[in-house]
Amino acid sequence: MASSIGVRVYQAYVTQRRSYKPLKIDDPKIANPAPTFLKGFISKNVSINQRSDIERSWYFEEKPNTNLNGSHGYVHYGTFGFESNLVDTKTKVKNYRRQSTDVEEIPLFYEIWFPKSADYGLIAFQSFQGRSCVQIVMSRMIEEFEKANPGHSLRFKKLLPTDAKSTFFAGAPVKGLRLLKRNAPSDLTDQYLGKDAYGGFDYEINIRAKRKASLGPLGDVSKSLPKNSAGVIVHEGIEFDQAIADIRVGTRIRPVHVFGASGDAGVIDLTDAIQRGADGHPTFSSIAKETSDILQSFHGALSGN
Repeated sequence: MASSIGVRVYQAYVTQRRSYKPLKIDDPKIANPAPTFLKGFISKNVSINQRSDIERSWYFEEKPNTNLNGSHGYVHYGTFGFESNLVDTKTKVKNYRRQSTDVEEIPLFYEIWFPKSADYGLIAFQSFQGRSCVQIVMSRMIEEFEKANPGHSLRFKKLLPTDAKSTFFAGAPVKGLRLLKRNAPSDLTDQYLGKDAYGGFDYEINIRAKRKASLGPLGDVSKSLPKNSAGVIVHEGIEFDQAIADIRVGTRIRPVHVFGASGDAGVIDLTDAIQRGADGHPTFSSIAKETSDILQSFHGALSGN
């Protein structure tokens, strides 16, 4: 199964310190406005930043962009601090002994866009098999912005198309819904196979609407999912770890995480939408196209268009 590729979208805005009321992006009191600051932040961080306390590293690689109000490219995100063997999957021959000082680095796509006449920016960060650089990069952005702009704060709000309280996509028709349980117990296996699954298994229920029909608006579907006292989805007596709804975001029907671990909620799944290179990662052109489409959709929802 191909590695999962997702994207998280955030709204960036500026406030006065200890306030949550957004200011105009071009407020003359802001010494280094957010669009200018973030472009400069990327240029300043093209060399490797190491966080020895958490054994992580990151740096930007900006790609050419025709959008003067934005930036896109890669955040090269790495882990280090442990040894391991790199072994050929077919021959089991050890090709290399990884040292604790070696960095295992993956390219994660990013896009920053400040729509014209808007008092906010939109930022998208890619995840790869659940791994993301969001927190480590954003915390540095906030720290540096506040140094450059005393008395002001740069804030990020994760945009959840699944938030029934918002008007983003609450009315979007749900074309399909998947309920997933990771590492299901053996008694479920026994019901279908009559014996334990070798190595364990995941259990999934897939509910799909007929052509030209839907399961209802996303807001209603999200609220109607039955949950127990711990907030876990329960269906036919089985507790499910995740729920994924298929809704239209941009020009495509896309899987969106409705329920799951806090880091997964709202993640838009691009696994089946992107093309992969020989290295197993999304090609730049394919993920850039999909992400741009998603950001345009969020901007339309935020501006009421």
